[in-house]
Amino acid sequence: MTLSLFCTFMAAGLAGTSGTPVWNVALGVVLNMAAATALIWRHDKPWIVLAMAVVGPLFFATDATAALIALFAVGVFARGRALAGAAVAVYLACAISLVYDAGRRRDYSVLTIGVKHVEGTPPPTWSLPWWLPWLVAAVLVAVVLGLSQLRRTKSDLVAAVQSRDQATAQSQRMHEDMLIQQERSRIARDMHDTLAAGLSRISLLAGGLQVGSNDGPEKISNTSALIRSTAHESLDELKRIIGVLRGSDTGGEDAGRRSIAGIGDLVDAARSAGCRVTLVQDIHPGVVGDLTSHTAYRIVQEALTNSQKHAPSSPLHITVSGADTDGISLTVRNHISTTAQPGPGSRTGLAGLAEQAHNAGGWVRWTAMGGEFIVTAWLPWYS
Repeated sequence: MTLSLFCTFMAAGLAGTSGTPVWNVALGVVLNMAAATALIWRHDKPWIVLAMAVVGPLFFATDATAALIALFAVGVFARGRALAGAAVAVYLACAISLVYDAGRRRDYSVLTIGVKHVEGTPPPTWSLPWWLPWLVAAVLVAVVLGLSQLRRTKSDLVAAVQSRDQATAQSQRMHEDMLIQQERSRIARDMHDTLAAGLSRISLLAGGLQVGSNDGPEKISNTSALIRSTAHESLDELKRIIGVLRGSDTGGEDAGRRSIAGIGDLVDAARSAGCRVTLVQDIHPGVVGDLTSHTAYRIVQEALTNSQKHAPSSPLHITVSGADTDGISLTVRNHISTTAQPGPGSRTGLAGLAEQAHNAGGWVRWTAMGGEFIVTAWLPWYS
């Protein structure tokens, strides 16, 4: 605004040598002062400010500084035909203003700035080429447009960087949410795998104790002891999970029990709870990978849990075989009971086992066929 006012008053002071009527110069000054004041709002309402800025130099003898400043504000956001129209209007305003300037004495002209009148010599009044004002106006408009495009490019770059940062932050939040969800799924799967088997045995033993309430004291005592020991094991498993979540325990003491080597103990515990389980193991000597060993243990554990929940009176056949060249194969066959009332289940345990087996490089499948519920699995030896 200050620059525009300065140029307006300077142009008014130099206008006396061009023979322009005073009223013309006065109206140009008033219009340019209004336009200079309006430049305060050039970023909020650039088109209105531009219209005010070009009126003065288009029709009166005044400068076009305000029009050039308004064009810069418009050029920051306008594109295409709108920007071209604004540039043409400002170009005409600048050219007409410079045509007025070309009619002044050379020592009072912006186009020939630096020329001085030497005393004793005629005033410098030579004529300028007619095209010079139009050329200078084109250069001024081109410079302003170039600066505005540079400013817009910088603004677009800043906006792109901000957008990228926001997208990165959103992606990071989504990644963190995904990790949290995966951890929740892992915790839920671990809780299901470790506690469901024990709780199912407790339920089965308690049901047997209720049905066999007329049994002798020794059998009742043994069953009660089994319930107590199973409850203690489940509590220990829960403590282990909590310890792992707190980072204070890695479960190293229980690692052997939760591997292929612990499948026999699982079957013995199920038999003590009253399940009819047949186990056939044919595993060649060698060190089985930790992930494969743990997943095989979980598959057998889930099969026993499902049998105790859904068909506690039906026989269960488990076959585990493998070698370092063939991997580990597991088959679990459970006769489907037609008389027992199964407990509720959603098979999320089997789905979790399928995910674990996939992570180990193997697979788990299940189907009901010929009166049996069959679970088959294959795991790589060294995973």
